[in-house]
Amino acid sequence: MEKLNQFHFQKNKKIKINDDFKKLFSSENLKITCCIVPYLDYEEVLSLSKVCKSFYSIIRSHKVIKEYVIKSKITDKNRFLFYITNLNLSQTQEMIKTELTEKKIEGNYYKQILVLANKLYTEDKRFKKICDEIGRDLHRTFSTEKFKTGNGTVMLKNILTAVGYVRPEIGYCQGMNFIAGALVNLIDDEEKCFWVFLSFIDNIKLNLLYLRNMPDFLIRVYQLKKYIDFYFPKLGMHLKRNQINIDLFFSKWLLTIFANYFPFDVLYKIWDVFIIDKWKALFKFCLILLFFMKEKLMQMDLNMFSQYFRSDELITTLSFEDIIKHYNDYKITNKKLKEMREDFFVEQVQAKLDNPDTEWEDDQNEYVHSYRKELENHLIMIQEPIEKIQKKIDKINKDYDYKLEKYEKQFEVVSNLKIKIETKKEVRTGYENILKRLYNKKDNSNGDNKDENKNANNNISEEDKKSNDGIIGSIMNFFTYDNSENAKIQKKIKEINKNIDEKYKILENNQKILDKYKNDLEICKNEQNMLKQQLQNIEDNSEKTKKNLLKNLSEKLKLSAKFVATSKY
Repeated sequence: MEKLNQFHFQKNKKIKINDDFKKLFSSENLKITCCIVPYLDYEEVLSLSKVCKSFYSIIRSHKVIKEYVIKSKITDKNRFLFYITNLNLSQTQEMIKTELTEKKIEGNYYKQILVLANKLYTEDKRFKKICDEIGRDLHRTFSTEKFKTGNGTVMLKNILTAVGYVRPEIGYCQGMNFIAGALVNLIDDEEKCFWVFLSFIDNIKLNLLYLRNMPDFLIRVYQLKKYIDFYFPKLGMHLKRNQINIDLFFSKWLLTIFANYFPFDVLYKIWDVFIIDKWKALFKFCLILLFFMKEKLMQMDLNMFSQYFRSDELITTLSFEDIIKHYNDYKITNKKLKEMREDFFVEQVQAKLDNPDTEWEDDQNEYVHSYRKELENHLIMIQEPIEKIQKKIDKINKDYDYKLEKYEKQFEVVSNLKIKIETKKEVRTGYENILKRLYNKKDNSNGDNKDENKNANNNISEEDKKSNDGIIGSIMNFFTYDNSENAKIQKKIKEINKNIDEKYKILENNQKILDKYKNDLEICKNEQNMLKQQLQNIEDNSEKTKKNLLKNLSEKLKLSAKFVATSKY
């Protein structure tokens, strides 16, 4: 920190670099660098990055600069410097200078552009129409003091006219006036405003948003809808149920990059992050705003929704600090945005293919015909293997049903045998209990008493009579308590044991049959699953092939300018 303080006070002098200073700003200490850099002003950050190559790679890395714009307070004085270094302004200038040099124009390029634009205004009806549109929107832009009594309106007109001249493919689109107007409010120099605005358009590819028919607009709407459904599914469902189109608020946010929504003190900080993270930042800020709004939006119908977004109820209460603390709550990647972009075009192409009234241009017809032919060939190619597998599945299903029926019948046989065996065991237990009582009775009386034996039934408790489901009681009615009956009971138990053994043998044989049927069912089930998996694999691969064919068609159609121009996106 001592070395940092030395740098802070001697930033305009040559700094002696020692090992400690190098270690302070190194890839190993990236977290420390992220913590330190926000305490510097932007001039100091740039000076520090120029100390050596290793410092430049660390200080100017995306992570450090992003941390800087989130945590630091870039002053309006240094913001132009921030724009120069992060919007590739010099590259934009060189590109324009090259174009103008080919026209043999030299000197102050911005002034020359205005001269050429004024000349074109009198010669070209299309450009005259663009300039007239600019003129109509000038007084609808901002009502700050600079625009009311200052030269803000004149500056804005010149900047938009110059951009319309050097970017004829864009010309002018509503929304551009708010971005340029916000820059005019920030930067007093008209020429600087022009170069920053043009770099803004080129570096962040706003040209795709402002082209004729705004081809990028519906793509961005599609992407935001996907993220709303992912992060706020209940809100997404509410919007769909009430037929609320997110264009009602998103167009205002998107086309002006929030310039017509946030107050300037918040807007410029939002832009700082947007310049670093580009479209990822825009969607994050949209989701953050919806996070603050969602509870109210869930209670609104279409009319209430429209009125709410015409008011300034939310933005007057939100500070940049309120917004930025939620910045990392939402994961948005360039890869995912690109995938969504491709999905959008694929869905649009599929919708046009499904519509029998779709009219295609000649070059498009060639692409579409080729796609349909390839799709037809693919479907024919997979039809035969699908039919073969389906026949096998139908056959194995019938076999399975037949074996299942046999299994169920055999299962019933085995179950009945088990019940009979259990019943015989209960009867045997009843006889064994009687035999025990007879022996106990004999031991207690020390002799045979026939009268007592005849009345033995009367001495058996009600509980004993009811035991074994009444089996003992019923058996007791057939026997008297004498020694001759003991032999009969033992004989009966022996017969029952023999009968149980016989039934166990029968059960064992039937169980083997049941196990065989069960194994047959398992084999059938495995064959069913294997065939179904084969069928699923073919269908999955087929879906991938169809998606790839459709994606290839989409890529070819995107190259057709007529396709973009004639489609609603």
